[in-house]
Amino acid sequence: MRSLLDFLVRHGSAFLFILLEGLSLFMLFGMNDRQNSAFMTSAGNLSGGILSVSSGISDYFGLKAENTELATENAMLRDYVEVLLADTVSEFRNQASAYGINVLARVIDNSIRKDDNYITIDRGTVDGLEKGMGVYNARGVIGVVMLAGNRNSIVLPILNSKSSISCKIKGTDHFGFLEWHGGSPYDAKLKDIPYQSEVVKGDTVVTSGFSQSFPESSLVGIVNRVERRQNDHTLDIDVRLATDMTDLGWVYVHTQTDDPEIEELNRLVEGN
Repeated sequence: MRSLLDFLVRHGSAFLFILLEGLSLFMLFGMNDRQNSAFMTSAGNLSGGILSVSSGISDYFGLKAENTELATENAMLRDYVEVLLADTVSEFRNQASAYGINVLARVIDNSIRKDDNYITIDRGTVDGLEKGMGVYNARGVIGVVMLAGNRNSIVLPILNSKSSISCKIKGTDHFGFLEWHGGSPYDAKLKDIPYQSEVVKGDTVVTSGFSQSFPESSLVGIVNRVERRQNDHTLDIDVRLATDMTDLGWVYVHTQTDDPEIEELNRLVEGN
C-alpha cells in the first residue's frame, strides 16, 4: 500500500495533467457541436484508414491462397496440353511420370548475386523429382534440377557458371548453348551459333529439344545484341532472359524426361 502511495505522489503531476486534459477535451467536443462534428469526422477517417489497411492485409493473404490454387490449375492445364500434343494418348501415358508431367513447386531460397547461384524448391523425390529435370515458370526456362532430396531439391539455374542449356533461334535449326558469365541477372550469352546464321536483334531463343530436360521450343529469351567478329566461326549473341530470375515464386518441374529407347541407345554407346 505504501509503495502505491509513493508511486502516486511521485507521478501526481502527470496524473493531474492527464485528468485536466481529458476534462478539457470532453468540454470542447461534448459541449460544442462544431468541434464534435470535426472530431467524429477525423475519427471516422482514422478508423476507415485502419480498416483499409486491415482489409488490404486480409486481401494479400487471400490472394496468396488464390495464387496457389491458380498455379496448381496451371500445372494441370499444361499436362492436358501435352496430352493433346502427343501422337496418341497411350504414348503419352507410357512416357509420363506417375506424378504428372508438370510438378508444381515453390521457390524457398534463391541467390542471384554470386558467380554460382542456386535455387531451392520445396519438392523432392517423394514428388517424382530427379536430377536433370527442367524447371520453368509461365515466363520461361529457369534451370535444371541438380540434386533431389526427399522433400526438397537444389536447382542449377541459368545464373550459374556451370549451367549450359541447349537452345536455338526459333524458326531455324541453328543451335547453341545458353551460358551465364556473371554480371546482370537479366542477361546471358548464346554460344556456338554458326557465323553464317541469319540472327538479328529481337529474334526469339527457345530450347532445342536435344536435351530431355525441356520440351522443344520452350521460351528462353530474346536476342538483345548480335556481333559478327571477323576471325571467329561463331556469333557473339546477348540474350535478354524471358524469366525474371530475381522474382521467382511458383515454378514447374518437367518430369517427362525418360525415353526408354534413348536410354538404351546411350547404354549401348557407353558399352562400346
